[in-house]
Amino acid sequence: MRNNSPKNQKGFTQHHFYSGKSGLNLKRVKSGAGSPSTSSGAGFTLIELIIYLAIVAMILTSISYLILDILGGQTKNYAGQEINFNLRFISNNLTKDIRSAQDISSLTADTLILTMPGDDITYNFDSGNNILTRQLGAATPADVNSNEVEVTGSFTDLSYLNRTKNVGISLIINYKNPDNLPDYNSSTTAEFAVELRGRR
Repeated sequence: MRNNSPKNQKGFTQHHFYSGKSGLNLKRVKSGAGSPSTSSGAGFTLIELIIYLAIVAMILTSISYLILDILGGQTKNYAGQEINFNLRFISNNLTKDIRSAQDISSLTADTLILTMPGDDITYNFDSGNNILTRQLGAATPADVNSNEVEVTGSFTDLSYLNRTKNVGISLIINYKNPDNLPDYNSSTTAEFAVELRGRR
């Protein structure tokens, strides 16, 4: 007699199901608005935002100082270039005219009058306006320096026993800085002598 119980039937696997109190008890956990994980996440986000803003502020401040340094350097560089340009221009003109002169007609600390093959040339340090002027004959005196600098100086007769005629020149050139701004403070001095080579 065959035993037709489920245990002896091939291909049949017995499963046990439980219900009630002895069964699997699953509980759903809801995360409320005040749960620790959510609060911690919000706190970290706020701290990260503050740190980020602080870093950005530091970077912007550094960039601002860098830009100011660059602009200040450019200003100082421009003032220095203007000073050097005026020094070269004034020195070249004085040297050329003195070398070409035939004689010194008159010489004081402020004024130099040169006897030339054509019209006489007069140089004058105008201490009232802080400029150096050059006058050809009876023409209107012209400024030798640019209007961005102030020039003061003096002439000296360095001639020796009427054998040589020499003129000593002392120059002080300052960049105009009425507001006394540090970036515009630039000046130079020069002293040199030139011999007359066109003597009769």
